[in-house]
Amino acid sequence: MELKFVSREGDYLVFETSDGIRARALIDDQIRDSIRKVQHSESPSFTPREVQQQIRSGLSLAEVAANLGVPESAVEPFALPILDEIRFVLDAALNTTLPDGPTMKRFEDMVLASDPAATFKAIKSEQGWEIIAKGNGTYSWLFDARTRVIEPNSESARKIGKANNIRDSIFTAPVVPEQVEEPQEQEPAGASVHDLVQELRSRREQNTQELKPHSAKGRAALPSWDEIVLGTGSLDADSD
Repeated sequence: MELKFVSREGDYLVFETSDGIRARALIDDQIRDSIRKVQHSESPSFTPREVQQQIRSGLSLAEVAANLGVPESAVEPFALPILDEIRFVLDAALNTTLPDGPTMKRFEDMVLASDPAATFKAIKSEQGWEIIAKGNGTYSWLFDARTRVIEPNSESARKIGKANNIRDSIFTAPVVPEQVEEPQEQEPAGASVHDLVQELRSRREQNTQELKPHSAKGRAALPSWDEIVLGTGSLDADSD
């Protein structure tokens, strides 16, 4: 005979047969213990927080299920929101632009330029969100998803950041002191003009003497141009 549970009435469980006949069973201690055992076997042996912490630490869905000893379907409802969060943070980090020499470059492109085999994942630790890349080497950065700031968290990551950064070499160039020319002393303008005037006067007197012919014996000398214009000199002497 097959019984089908219908309802509960006080301390009794009501069942009904396939013929429509109803029967009641008293809920005693034995039945209560049996119900508790069934509920305990069906309830999960982990908390949603445990699943979320393990997913954020970088474990996959299969790894978390194996650690908890349950099928993946049991932890999947608690893991999916965290997996979406991790994908969002990783995408934001990879598309963050950083200075690369005189230009700007996406974070992902900068890392791949140094290590083309690198693959990326985001995990959350006590320090916050951490971006880890693995290829020919292992690199780690701390990432603030709100401010989009990426900071190297390992020496290998720090070397990638400095590979093409000209700011680290600007201050290492030798400094050449400027040579200041001392002003040369100049002669006072008044002294130069005075000397020039004196020189011109000397040349004029010299030219006048060279052009004036010497007087022959018993013959009057020709007057100079100044004597003709000013009416002085030998003309006055002849008139006497």
